Amino acid sequence: MRAAAIATLVALTCAAAPAPPTPLPITPAPAAEESVIEVPIRASLAPIAAEIEKQVPKRMEKIDGFEMDPKNQFGIRYRVTRDPVNLYMQNLGLHAATVVHFGIEGCKRVVNPLNGAASMWPCVSCGWAETPREAKITIDSRLEWDAQWRIRSVTKARPVEFPRPCTVTLLNIDLSAWKIGPMVDQQLRDVVKTIDRDTPKLTNLRGTAQQVWTSLQTPTELAPRTWLMFEPVDVALAPLRGSGQLVTSTLSLRARTRVVVGDRPAPAPKPLPALRVAEPTGAGIRVPLDIELPYAEAGRLLTEQFGKRTYKVEGKDLIVDTLALSPGTNGKVVLEMAIDYRGGAFRSYRGPVALEGTPTFDSATNAVVIADLDYSLEKKGRNPFFRIAERVVHETLRTRLRQNARFPIGAQIASVRAEVERAMTRPLAPNVAMRGTVQSIAPTAVIAHSAGITIRVLAAGGAAVEVR
Repeated sequence: MRAAAIATLVALTCAAAPAPPTPLPITPAPAAEESVIEVPIRASLAPIAAEIEKQVPKRMEKIDGFEMDPKNQFGIRYRVTRDPVNLYMQNLGLHAATVVHFGIEGCKRVVNPLNGAASMWPCVSCGWAETPREAKITIDSRLEWDAQWRIRSVTKARPVEFPRPCTVTLLNIDLSAWKIGPMVDQQLRDVVKTIDRDTPKLTNLRGTAQQVWTSLQTPTELAPRTWLMFEPVDVALAPLRGSGQLVTSTLSLRARTRVVVGDRPAPAPKPLPALRVAEPTGAGIRVPLDIELPYAEAGRLLTEQFGKRTYKVEGKDLIVDTLALSPGTNGKVVLEMAIDYRGGAFRSYRGPVALEGTPTFDSATNAVVIADLDYSLEKKGRNPFFRIAERVVHETLRTRLRQNARFPIGAQIASVRAEVERAMTRPLAPNVAMRGTVQSIAPTAVIAHSAGITIRVLAAGGAAVEVR
């Protein structure tokens, strides 16, 4: 099951095989990498908009009589209707706007001195028997995260705008400011109250953050006895932004990522830290791991590519049988081959030849290469091949080996990519799922040690958590 991927995941801790006695130690496990997992947050203003429509009156009127002033000197009749409130986000700001349409008639109270009868005359009006006048209401608010992981608003209303005030010259009274102004101002207060009261109901993220934080600490199996570990460090919420009726933010969890080999680790649970507000870093997921190329496998690949063949050098046969790789010193490896050089009388050789070189990674071909192979100094003084064979034979053999000493690991990298993506795509809690992708796998080091060649890689990608 998942054999190809399992073969590529090296034992990073106690699972390593005992090392034979050589100068090179087993390479230590890679250090943990810092990753960022992002949770997109979306909330709709529609519930608040609906509540505003319910709470703020759409129509107010006094048409079946006159409403008198405190001194009983004049009276008014009025009709006031309101357009739907347009509630919308624009980047960091929340705004509400509406237009109030009104008509008003003001009449002076006149008493007949002969009989004491009162009448309402003369009268003036604005928007009463004509197109209604308008008053514009605009409210600005800023949404913030509070300490309880909820959205709160800080709302302010602008002064009401009357593009065409209704001033009664006869009475020297601005009827729009005297009567319509307070009525519209009350509507402003009602809108502000509704926004500030209902905004915290938009979302409460503490429960979701706690679920993600706790579930993230559960080890995930990459392969048998190989576990992907996330160790959360802190959590932050991005400032609230939006467009139209959509409010957005990002919950970012910063964690250290590492791979552990052995029995299933038992993580020490960490409590959810205090909330902080910060812009997302977009660092993504970084998983450090090793791909192991054992010396036996490297030798098999070399023999398959270069061995069991006869080569012509200056008209002479050079037969290469098997090739083997073993650890050298100072980060190098030794390539030893069994050859049969038939150079003629007194110039033939049959036996081992050793070369030494430093393994590197060729990212263009996803292969480990040993491009600097040269004859081992240790063997040169006592190997008859160097005395018997001509220089052109030495150079031909070395050149051909340099061209063929490469070990493609594209399949292993593809398997690692698939396993890491599988481990990062999993449910974290009911209605909470993490989805991860690996965009690149880049080598960070190639290390020759006692057991083989370790290609240390960093799988980089992204992970987001979907909350339904």
